[in-house]
Amino acid sequence: MGNAVFANMVGELTREPQPQISISLTEYERWQKQYTWDALSDMRYGQSFCNQFDIHDSRLYYTRDWASCDMLIRKEYITRP
Repeated sequence: MGNAVFANMVGELTREPQPQISISLTEYERWQKQYTWDALSDMRYGQSFCNQFDIHDSRLYYTRDWASCDMLIRKEYITRP
């Protein structure tokens, strides 16, 4: 079982990057308000974001620290004006 987990992790890290997804700051802020309900059901910040915008990013999905997720989201997914 340990080998399968390791193989999955290696596959995830070496996978081709997905097409760039751009989310407006307005969409992000709207989602942040909705996140309250996901948080009440014990969903992680990045997990909720990935689910909402159909993003497959393991770093974001599994990170438990919301501040790290917010920095990553703003750096990689928010549309720059």
